[in-house]
Amino acid sequence: MNRIIIIGNGFDKAHGLATGYRDFIDSYWINVSGHIFKGYQRWLAEQWGSITDPSPYEDELVRFEIFRDNQHKTPKPSYPQSNSNPYDMVRWLIAMFNDGANMKYEGSVRLTFKNKFFEHISDRCSLNNWVDIENEYYGKLKELLAEEDAVIRSEKVRILNQEFDAVKKRLEIYLTEVFPKTQTKPFPSIQRAFDSIIDPKEVAFGKQKMFIDSIFNKIITLGEDNAVQLDKKEDPNYLFYQSKDEKRKYYVLKHLSDKHFQEIHCTPTNTLILNFNYTQTAKQLYARDADEIIDIHGVLNNERNPIIFGYGDELDDDYKRIEKLQDNDFLENIKSVRYHETGNYRQLLDFIESEPYQVITMGHSCGNSDRTLLNTLFEHHNCISVKVYYHQREDGTDDYSLLIRNLSRNFNDKAAMRDKVVNKEYCLPLVPIAGREIQQEN
Repeated sequence: MNRIIIIGNGFDKAHGLATGYRDFIDSYWINVSGHIFKGYQRWLAEQWGSITDPSPYEDELVRFEIFRDNQHKTPKPSYPQSNSNPYDMVRWLIAMFNDGANMKYEGSVRLTFKNKFFEHISDRCSLNNWVDIENEYYGKLKELLAEEDAVIRSEKVRILNQEFDAVKKRLEIYLTEVFPKTQTKPFPSIQRAFDSIIDPKEVAFGKQKMFIDSIFNKIITLGEDNAVQLDKKEDPNYLFYQSKDEKRKYYVLKHLSDKHFQEIHCTPTNTLILNFNYTQTAKQLYARDADEIIDIHGVLNNERNPIIFGYGDELDDDYKRIEKLQDNDFLENIKSVRYHETGNYRQLLDFIESEPYQVITMGHSCGNSDRTLLNTLFEHHNCISVKVYYHQREDGTDDYSLLIRNLSRNFNDKAAMRDKVVNKEYCLPLVPIAGREIQQEN
């Protein structure tokens, strides 16, 4: 038996890495506000005592302009509902400078988005306190399906792809800067998960025979079949079983309660770390020399394995409509297309075809942006179970239920989902909050 450990962004965040999309967007606006408002110049000299002129700013995403006249001032400017995040703070300051009724500033200012997609995800992040850039991209892609004029539609999708590519490049720069700056350390709970056996209680009912056969094959490989023959001679209960399969099953089930037997025969033969992140946290902290690692979405600043950033849900009904358009620009950032640029996906297929395997997820939301790949893993005939390591919050609540709901969308066969997915009783938090780890172990 083998094991696949799926590593998602929650894994990095558990280790203190600010690698979420929200982290990226907030960092961008903190940098912009620093250039424009110079760290708010001691909160605008303790709210308007003395006002320093903002500075102009421009990059590939936005342009900030200063005007010496009042053409952008308005008696009732549009203030955001709050200034609780960096983007809203920038908008709030802009509104303040253009407030003709309050701030005594002689000029006016204007912020223009050169990249409309980045404007969209900044707004979404502001409204929802989070954003999934890949999902938002696919949503914009689907909106273009309503455009009936093929020429206009093609031009719009090319612009969207250009804007998305600019965001991707910014994200890669950000992650390249963040990863080396963060000191990470391994967690005992995660190390135990990496080293754990495949618990017989976690195996799907429909995969019990496969599980037992796998154990018995390992017994034969280790040359321990003599112990089986001796057990048959000493235990008269074997007489009640006629077929070879029945006797194998009886032998395995008889010994499965023995911890030494479990350690030998239920320890994964091979472990594959399927890394969906662009960073190398799992490799650096937990991987053993014998572990196989596939960076399925690429590695930062690696030409041979460039980052894959896009969408991967071929099961979506709208995806079929996209394919029928016969417009290749619509497929530019579809993950299953980009997977062909490296041998990673074929390496994964080779692994899942080789032996029965258990899947465990660590920090991966199992959202629709990776549904095509996850469906292949979860519904494969060699998959014997899917186990979730969930996020436990400070107040004791967790996201197990949310993860299961997301995970269910990756199954077309719902009966298989209900059988393969390990129930919460046998699942654990990725990193237990202080004071709860002993409770979980007991």
